[in-house]
Amino acid sequence: MKFRPEIDGLRAFAVISAVIFHSFPGALSGGYIGVDVFFVISGYLITSILISDLQTEKFSFSEFFGRRVRRIFPSLIFVLAMTNIAAWFLLLPAEYLELGKHTAASAVFIQNFVFWSEAGYFDPAGETKLLLHLWSLAVEEQYYLLWPLALWLVWRKNASILKLMIGVAVFSFILNVAFVSGETEAVFFWPIGRFWELLVGALMAWMSIFRKGPLETHRQKYDQFLAATLFRRLPSLAKAGTYNVSSFVGLSLLFGGVLFLPEDIVYPGMWALIPVMGTAFVIAGGATALLSRVVLSNKLALWFGAVSYPLYLWHWPLLSYGNLANGDRASVEFRVSAVALSVFLAWFTYRFVENPFRFGAHKRLKIQALGLGLMLLGGFGWLNYKFDGLGFRFPESARYYTDTIDFQWWDHVQTNICHLQEPELLVHDDICVQGQGAEGYKVALWGDSHAASLFPGLLALSEQDHFSIFQLTHAACPSLFGVKGVYRKDCPENAEQVLREMLQIKPDLIILHSDWGYDDYHLTVTELGVVLVNTIERLKETFPEAELLIIGPVPRWEVSPQRVSYRNVNRLLDGTASPMQPAIILSEQDAMIERVAADHALGFISAINELCDAQGRCLARVGDQKTDFIAIDYGHFSKAGAEYFVEHIAPTLRLYLK
Repeated sequence: MKFRPEIDGLRAFAVISAVIFHSFPGALSGGYIGVDVFFVISGYLITSILISDLQTEKFSFSEFFGRRVRRIFPSLIFVLAMTNIAAWFLLLPAEYLELGKHTAASAVFIQNFVFWSEAGYFDPAGETKLLLHLWSLAVEEQYYLLWPLALWLVWRKNASILKLMIGVAVFSFILNVAFVSGETEAVFFWPIGRFWELLVGALMAWMSIFRKGPLETHRQKYDQFLAATLFRRLPSLAKAGTYNVSSFVGLSLLFGGVLFLPEDIVYPGMWALIPVMGTAFVIAGGATALLSRVVLSNKLALWFGAVSYPLYLWHWPLLSYGNLANGDRASVEFRVSAVALSVFLAWFTYRFVENPFRFGAHKRLKIQALGLGLMLLGGFGWLNYKFDGLGFRFPESARYYTDTIDFQWWDHVQTNICHLQEPELLVHDDICVQGQGAEGYKVALWGDSHAASLFPGLLALSEQDHFSIFQLTHAACPSLFGVKGVYRKDCPENAEQVLREMLQIKPDLIILHSDWGYDDYHLTVTELGVVLVNTIERLKETFPEAELLIIGPVPRWEVSPQRVSYRNVNRLLDGTASPMQPAIILSEQDAMIERVAADHALGFISAINELCDAQGRCLARVGDQKTDFIAIDYGHFSKAGAEYFVEHIAPTLRLYLK
C-alpha cells in the first residue's frame, strides 16, 4: 500500500492516549479509546491489502499469515520473554502461576477469553496483571484468522463483499449495545462485541477501492459548496474542503473522546461510536487535510506511530511491576520513569528486533524461527501454570512467605449456600442458621464477602456462648439499602430479600459489616454516611427490639499480607518478618461510621483499632502456620484471622449477647 502518514499519526494518538490513561488516569479520562482507534486502523489496512491481493490474483494464505507473523511476533516474543525473565526474580509463585497462564494464552492469542473468564469481584486488580493489555491483540489476531477466509470465500463465489461487511458489522454492533450493560466484561473482551469496529475500517477500505470514482465526483461537488460558504474567506482550505472538514470532525471526536469521556462509563456500547467514527473521518480526510498534516503527519507523530506497537507492548508490564511492588498504584515518580523507559525500549525493539525480522531476506526461516519461539514461550508458560508458579525458585527459608496457600476460604464461608456468590442466587439455605438453634439468642450477620469472612469466627464463638448465627451475605453487595455495587447491579433486591429473611428470623442482634470502601460502591464518605443512616433508621423501625452492631472496615493489604510480609522480610538482616506490617487504613470511613453509630446509640467496633497500631502497621499473621496469615488477599479474613479477630472482640460482643 501507499504510505499514509496520517495513519501513522493516528497510531501515535492511539498509543499515547493509552499510555497516559494507564499511567495517569486522572490526566486523560477517556484515554482507553486508543484501543478502538487501533481496531479501525487494522480493519482498514488489512482489508485494503486483502482486496488488492484478491484483485491482482496474488492472494495467498501463507503469504498473508507470513506477513502477519513477521509483523506481530518479533516484538511480542521479545516482550513476553523479558517479562517472564523479570518475573522469575520478582513474583511469588501464585503471581508467577498467573503470568504463566496468561503467557500460554498470549502465545495462542486467546487471552481475551481468559481475562473475561477471570473478571469478577475476587479477581486480582487488573493493574497488577502483567499481560492484561494483550487482550486487544488477541481480538485483532482472531479477526486476522477469520476475516481473510470469509473475504476469500465471498470473492470466489462472486458474492457481495459489502453485504458481508454490513451484515456482520450490524450484528456485532447490535450485540454490543444490547448486552453491554448486563454483560459488560463479555462485550468488552469477546471479539463479537468488537468486530464491528474493525469492520468500520474494512468498509472504509471497500469504499476507497470500489467507489473511488463516485466518491471523487461527490467530493468535488462538496468542495465547490464549501468554497462558496464555509471557506469563502479561506481559499487555501477550500482546495481540499471536504478533506479538511472530514479531518476536523474526526480529530474533534477523537480529542473530545480522550478529554471528556468519563473513566467509569459502561463501555464500549454506543460510546465507542465516538472513537470509531472519529478514526473513520480522519482516514476519509486523507493526508492532504491541513489538520492531518499539522497534527498527525509531523515528525514526532510519525516517530511515535512507527514505534506504537512495541510501545503498547512495553508500557503495561513496566507499570504493573511498579503496582505489584508498591501497592495498588505505583508512585508518580515510578510511573514517569516507567513511561520513559517504555519509550526507549519501544525504539530499541523497533530498531533491533522488529525491523530485522520484518524486512530483508530469509523470510521463510524467520517465520519458522518466530513460530518456534512463540511456541516455546507458550510451553514455558503452561509448565509454569501446571507446576504452581515454580516455587523452587525461592530458598527453603523463604517458603513460609512465598508458597501458594490453600486457605479453603470458599468452604469456610459456605459459598453459594449461605454466602451467595452467583447473581442468580437470592434466597439463603435453611442450613444458614447455625449454632444453638432458633430457641436461643439469635444473631444475624448481614453484608458482603467481607462479612462472610467473619462467619468462621462468629461460628466458633457461638459454640462457646450458645447463640444462633444466621449468615445472610451476598457477594459484592453491602449491608445497605438501595445501593448498587460496582460488580453487582442487583444489590438493592438482595438487601430487600435479606430484610424479608430477617423478618422470619426476628434476630436479637444484627451485625452489619461490609468492605465500606467507597470505590466498591461508588459512594463518597459523605454519601456512605447518608445511606448508612437511612439503613439504620429502617432497621430500627422494622426491628425495634433488636440491637444493632456495626463493625468498621478492616485493614487493606497491597495484594495480600503474605506478599507484604515477603517484601519486607527481604529487607531485614535476620530474615524474619514482624507480625505487624504496613497496611492501608480506611480511617475516614472508620471515623464516619463511628460517628453515625454514636449518633444513633448503636454498638460499634473498630477493626482498625483492634488490629493496627499508631504507625499504620497492622497484624499480618496470627500464628506460625502457613494458613495463619490474617487475610487471604487484600482484605478478606482467613479462617484463622476471623477466629482471632472475633476472639479479641468477644468482650464487646458479649455485652449484646444477653
